[in-house]
Amino acid sequence: MTPLADALARAGWETSIARLAGHGTSPDDLARVTWQEWVASAREAYQDLRRRCRRVALVGLSMGGALALYLAAADPPAAVVTISAPVRIRPLLASATRVASKVMPVVPVLVRLVPRDADVRPYWSPYSRIPLAAAGQLELLLAETRRVLPEVRVPLLVVQGRRDWIIPRDSADEILRLAAGVPATMLWLQRSGHVATLDRDWAVLADAVTEFLRVHGAD
Repeated sequence: MTPLADALARAGWETSIARLAGHGTSPDDLARVTWQEWVASAREAYQDLRRRCRRVALVGLSMGGALALYLAAADPPAAVVTISAPVRIRPLLASATRVASKVMPVVPVLVRLVPRDADVRPYWSPYSRIPLAAAGQLELLLAETRRVLPEVRVPLLVVQGRRDWIIPRDSADEILRLAAGVPATMLWLQRSGHVATLDRDWAVLADAVTEFLRVHGAD
């Protein structure tokens, strides 16, 4: 999230990047946390920013997007931006994960598509292993996010990459359907995969988020 946060800071916004529980340390730490701990760490960063700023927007990538929607339902920000956010795991992947986790707690990352842009390459995750327990916790979080999404009442910018094979292709449409009635904007990034903040359209994404927040008054 750092390149996007830096772009927003250059545009004049105060920014804060939440380090979610179990992230930024080791796969073993990630295997031990619950979805409630992810929510707690995101909420802590959100509340800290609210103490310093009159209006706050939430911007989240992947699971972070689901967390942003979950928090927005109970404690509305000025606006929410979701990037590559799922609201459910692919059914086949979910079933396979449940079975595999009983015999293989951690799986290796077999394919690592390193960003082409050298400026954002240092921000790519160094993890080479993924704990399957985290996938189970993600399922629980996404179920709760689907449940509360109809309660979200703030402007939304929903961003998804055309080349994202990680999340279900209809994720963006489902977010918009469940959050029906709010001012919503959909942005498809034509050349981006799942980690759109580091992919080839990342500058387009930064410009779109900057303009969206300017319109909806976060400061």
